[in-house]
This record gives sequence, structure tokens and C-alpha cells, in this order.
Amino acid sequence: MKKYLFLILVGIASCSEDNNSSETVHENAANFTLSKSIERIAWNNILVGEVLKFDIKIKNFDSSADVVYVLKPITTDATKHQQNKIDYNFQEEIKILSPIPSSKDSINAKVTRDSIILKKANSSFFVSILKPGNFIQQYELRKMRANKYVAGSTQEMLFSAVKIEVYTKNVQTDKSGMFSSSKHSRFYEFTVDDGDQTNDTYLTDSDSKKNSYTTLYNGNKYDGNILINNVMTFSEQVNTEKGAQIVPNWILAEIKITQKINSKPDNIISYYNLDIKQK
Repeated sequence: MKKYLFLILVGIASCSEDNNSSETVHENAANFTLSKSIERIAWNNILVGEVLKFDIKIKNFDSSADVVYVLKPITTDATKHQQNKIDYNFQEEIKILSPIPSSKDSINAKVTRDSIILKKANSSFFVSILKPGNFIQQYELRKMRANKYVAGSTQEMLFSAVKIEVYTKNVQTDKSGMFSSSKHSRFYEFTVDDGDQTNDTYLTDSDSKKNSYTTLYNGNKYDGNILINNVMTFSEQVNTEKGAQIVPNWILAEIKITQKINSKPDNIISYYNLDIKQK
């Protein structure tokens, strides 16, 4: 009888240990979801120079005093534009005092970090785009207890960014003479760069994909084909005498790109209100 009682007690102890082990794993989990902020309506028209907002939600958030959650980007692969401070800036938004001496108010400022400490189950961070390309970003969330690593997990975020430069230039085509005025031609041009890595083909033509564009400038439309890193035109050339044409508008209202991919429906990508520079 004592022998049977001993076996029963051992069985109960074993079950108790298994339950405790399961609870420990659950408490030490660092699972999270990563999403693009709904504050931005379209995510297919990202430009170099923009700041993107991402939202993060930590599941089963542990608010214990000795627990800290650390979020950091994985920065191992240059071909996927994962280099913090080179391809992008990983940023945290903080409050600082207003630079106006008479003001006691604080303002929000974005600061580039190597990692961010998350103090709430629902948080946000920012990514400032420095280069064009197809971004395959990975983020790791680490749970630290008493300064020791206890759990971690990763999430991936995909998006593409391009660099568009829009400019106008005037070329004097003929000098003035005794009986003639000088002649000038003003050109309205732009270039598109979608990245320098092998997989950076967001707006690059291929056997299965063709990219064309329509621009809207000063109320007029202009059509053409996208040629990466080549000069394209967004408005008709204007010829004048005696002096250069005065630029009627320094904003290009829209570049609408139409992607035709085999038999799929057209993919429309629109970039709005682009500043025109004098070249």
C-alpha cells in the first residue's frame, strides 16, 4: 500500500512540475503583431525622405516592475535595405521642450535609435526613408527580466520606396543679334530611381511588367513610359524669345504610374504634389 501511495505522489508532483513549466513559458513569451499605421491611406507610393509610422501590439503584456520590452531592427542584410542609419533611420517619438524661449510647452520630436524600450502594450515607432528600394525589414522584440533575456520573437515588414526628382531648366538656343532677339527653350523633366540592389525592380520594366505614366501639371496631362534613372518629360517644351519663360507653377500635381502585369488588373501608383526645382 505504501508503495502505491508513493507512486501516486510522484505522479502528482510530476503533473505539478509540468503545469509550472507551461505557465513559465507563457509568462516569458514576447509575441507581438506589427502593422502599418492606418493614418496613411496608400502604402504603394512611398518616397525617399518620407517618415513612415508602424504600430506594434505586444500580446500578454507583462507589466511587472522588473520587466522591460526592447524593440530593435535586424540590420544584417544590405541587399534587403536593412541597414539602420544607411537605408533608413529607426526612430522613436519623444517629447522635448519647445525651442521658443517664452514657451513652456513641449513638442514631439523623432530621434534615431538603435533600439527602443516599449512601455505599453500598444506602441508606435517610425522609419525615415533614406534610400530607394524594396525593403524587407525585420524587427525583434526582446523581453528582459531583471536585465536578463527571457524571450524574443521577430516580425517582418515589406514595402517599396522610390526617389523622384522633378525639375525645370532653361536653355538659351540662340543669342540675340542686331536684328533678332535671343531664343530660349524651357524643359520640364523628372527622373525615377527605384534602388540599386538586384531585387529593386518596383518600377522597372520586365518581360511580364510594363510601366507607363501620366502627369498632371498646370491643368495639362502628359504621357510617357517609365525609364528608370533616365530623363522623362512631364510637360511640353516651351520656346520663347528675349528671355526664359516664367515657370507657371512650381508644383507637379501628380505622377500616375500604371503597371500592366500580364493578364492581371492594372496596378495604379500615384505620387502627389511634387516640388519642382530649378536646374
